[in-house]
Amino acid sequence: MLDQDAGTRGPGGPRKGMSLFVLAGQSARNSDPPIQSAAMSVGEAVIGASVHYGRAELVTLAVGDGAPRFLDRRRVELIGEGLPSAPYHHEALELDIGAATALVDRVRRSVAEHASAAISTMLATWRAAMLILPASPCGRLPGSLAEVLGSRPLTLAADGMLYRESLAQAAFELGLDVRRYPRKTDPALLAAEAMGVQVADVHALIARFGREAGPPWRKDHKVAAAAALSVLGSQIRL
Repeated sequence: MLDQDAGTRGPGGPRKGMSLFVLAGQSARNSDPPIQSAAMSVGEAVIGASVHYGRAELVTLAVGDGAPRFLDRRRVELIGEGLPSAPYHHEALELDIGAATALVDRVRRSVAEHASAAISTMLATWRAAMLILPASPCGRLPGSLAEVLGSRPLTLAADGMLYRESLAQAAFELGLDVRRYPRKTDPALLAAEAMGVQVADVHALIARFGREAGPPWRKDHKVAAAAALSVLGSQIRL
């Protein structure tokens, strides 16, 4: 059924027996180096993620002495070169089921490898405790590719879930808690509630992070930062 919250571990999850994608290890390509020294005295960090086809924008925040701290902003590639970024909704629909299955499996393996490498690289730099990202539109896809391809809603959901759930599973396997927030919810509203402030205050804080990070500081980065703040909010004293 669509529109279920698909948490893995931590608040909002897990669902026992839930299996997402197989993981392995491979080097990821990150566009941004760490912004500040890992030696900074702060608590455990939270990674906020904005996930798209083939990539994710990760923003890492922490709290030190009651103050929110910007640590890191990076883009991570989630698929190998030469592979289709939306195989369910495009290429697989044009192939026979055997060829479609082989293609989707190849893409899944690549995405899982890149997701695992992205989280591993982050953990080598920062002491992160949690990943937060939006919930998927359904808890898991059917095991049969033919069933997915035969359903327009599932086909539309599957490609986004491929990246989102691979990143969540990688974080889970590497020891992070994984938290979800509801789809189509502005995480800035959740952050404001958690911090006990107005949404305008959250936007002002995120704008400050943007100045610290430098360009680019786009909507994806702001959403990821707001998601992280929604977790850290109870620790923040403005």
